[in-house]
Amino acid sequence: MNQSLVQNQQSQTSINYGNVKYSFKCLRRHLFRDKVYHVHVLHNMITIGELFNDPNPKYKMELNLKNTVYWKQERRQNKAFGIKYKKNVKFFDASPEHLIKFRQAISCLIGFHSIEDHYKIDRMIGRGSFSQVHKVYRLQDNKAFAMKQVSSKQKTDKENMVYINLIQQLLENEIGILHSLNNEAILKIYEVFRIEENQYGIIVEYVDGICLATLIEQLKKNQNKLKEYDIKIMLQAILKALVVIHSEQVIHRDIKPQNIMISQQSFRNVRIIDFGLSIKNQLQYNRCGTPGYMAPEIVNMKKDEQKAWTSLCDIFSLGVVFFKLLSKGISCFQGQTSDQVVVSNKKCQIDWTIVQQFNYSKNCISLLKAMLAIDPGERITADQALQHPFFADLPPILATDFAGNSMTFKSKNLINQTIDKANLDSIESFNDLSGIQKQRIYVRELKPSRISRIV
Repeated sequence: MNQSLVQNQQSQTSINYGNVKYSFKCLRRHLFRDKVYHVHVLHNMITIGELFNDPNPKYKMELNLKNTVYWKQERRQNKAFGIKYKKNVKFFDASPEHLIKFRQAISCLIGFHSIEDHYKIDRMIGRGSFSQVHKVYRLQDNKAFAMKQVSSKQKTDKENMVYINLIQQLLENEIGILHSLNNEAILKIYEVFRIEENQYGIIVEYVDGICLATLIEQLKKNQNKLKEYDIKIMLQAILKALVVIHSEQVIHRDIKPQNIMISQQSFRNVRIIDFGLSIKNQLQYNRCGTPGYMAPEIVNMKKDEQKAWTSLCDIFSLGVVFFKLLSKGISCFQGQTSDQVVVSNKKCQIDWTIVQQFNYSKNCISLLKAMLAIDPGERITADQALQHPFFADLPPILATDFAGNSMTFKSKNLINQTIDKANLDSIESFNDLSGIQKQRIYVRELKPSRISRIV
């Protein structure tokens, strides 16, 4: 049976009801006699039993994305939820208020069924080898979201199956981490629909803007330069997000312009996206990241070397992004091929005259060098960076207001022009699985032994 459901007589594991996220009564309708059940949402499962805190509930279902909750609607309101039991879907009626809270309690912890009953799928705004991104509208209130449809269905040869399992693992990891983080500058995830066995529709916020890579590309192409003040505003917002991420013991591991989105309204309105390589609650020993953005302690790791590294790798990667913003798109580590970029990244010989020629302030260059320190022991943390004199002249309102219109007129015109050219398709950067094999992860051969080094 696909669903992790067992009957009460089959269950020998005691259930701890000490930490219930949500509970309510529901009604299972039968031909002759309806029956009342108690629903409990625990940290790892849903239980449905005839008794309150039932020690042997008739229905149990693990909270994971391989399982599915079904919804029955009436006038665009949830009327009942369903679970698969012995190859059939069993529905349970409850009040709309209880079902809304129930849905919120299990959101992103389990897959939902029938996305078309809840969202109107609009135009495609992005595409990858394993994914498509659509703009969608929630039927309940016509609010816009982005839906990334991810499929790991590919060829069935043994090596490719290992790759598919890796994609599945990265996807589930990203969903879990995004769901656990709450900050204005981190992409919000709302719910996950299970379309088919290995196909998911991930509902995230729709960001009306572009990824930073598109803006940098336009700066490089047109030889435009952002004002130091605008860069400062943007960098502060990103650092604040990293403080939140790192305080939750999460390491992003792939900070780069493609994974930072900016609004057309304000440089303070940024979003860090793509947590597919992120990891939580542990020191890291595996080499992963994008060539040209990897910290020296990672890119210089030897095969099978066990050397711990921490969230300071994110600061170095952001330092590379900072460098590109200051230099009209020129990277610290250059090369015609990915291999050449890796060699440059390993040497970590930064030509500071590239940014110094633009006459930025001493505090600006000082912070940049502190973020790009080769020795992680000398590298500044996100918290320390926010206390750097570089940010001292920002008005107090900019320290707390993420929605304020803090962009200079010249920069706002530039970003609006860039958005027109980008056609808003940069949302595809959200966990672009097509890049796993090509660039995002520093892996040359797709073999199980190599894959184990990046998970």
